[in-house]
Amino acid sequence: MSRATAIAYANIALVKYWGKRDEALLLPEAGSLSVALDRLLTTTTVELGVPEESLRIDGRTASDAELRRAWLAKVQLGRDPELESSREAGGRC
Repeated sequence: MSRATAIAYANIALVKYWGKRDEALLLPEAGSLSVALDRLLTTTTVELGVPEESLRIDGRTASDAELRRAWLAKVQLGRDPELESSREAGGRC
């Protein structure tokens, strides 16, 4: 089995990027300013080669509603065309 874990900190944009004022020099229209919050984070672990897929949130098994939301997010991101075609054909998640 292969396993990988990633940690991402919350990042709040105070001033957002609004495009480039100079394409040749790659200068931004406005400066960007954001704050990373070291106490607000998410940890995600993916494990390949397990006998069955599962989703755990905060150490507990995800509810049916949470599983549906995760499945829809996966399809909307274009990660699994097989699931998308199943949904279009009237399949269930």
